[in-house]
Amino acid sequence: MLAFFLTAAADARARAGAPELSAEDRQRLTALFVAHHEVVWRVLRRTGLDAARADDGVQQVFMVALNRLGDLTQGKERAFLCATAVIVARKWKTAPLREVMPDELPEVEGSSRPDDETETRRNRERLDRILKLLDENLRVVFVLQEVEGLSKSETAEALGIPQGTVATRLRRARIAFDQLLRDDLGRADP
Repeated sequence: MLAFFLTAAADARARAGAPELSAEDRQRLTALFVAHHEVVWRVLRRTGLDAARADDGVQQVFMVALNRLGDLTQGKERAFLCATAVIVARKWKTAPLREVMPDELPEVEGSSRPDDETETRRNRERLDRILKLLDENLRVVFVLQEVEGLSKSETAEALGIPQGTVATRLRRARIAFDQLLRDDLGRADP
């Protein structure tokens, strides 16, 4: 995926008449991609995009990062990338999908048992189902903090809101999530 992204980035820069990436910028972008592409994909996925759009969204988020590479502050890249992922997800949720792709790709784990894989898949589906029911403002804070582990300050910076608002939304999101989980588990019991 990284090689594809770097090739696409180089092509986009060439089409735009921008100079080639310096070795230093290429190295920094590569490090950002390797360190954060999975988090970006999960944020896109958990804030409402299907798997196909999340894959494309990752490319878009890192293209934005490429264009803003000189503005990114060391140590704050994750917050920037998550904020960009939230913006991309909000824009793309209503845009028509250009091609039909499967909603989920199988995840491969070398030593997992089929029962474990089934349980993991069910839990992931339950999480996605519940997250879709949360108010978007609550969902985004919940995903960034509870699922992806961003700090309160990183979340506030990523969303451009005060830390107190983050705390309030997270508290409300936890309460709503717990209730939705209880409801979902109650429906799953025979």
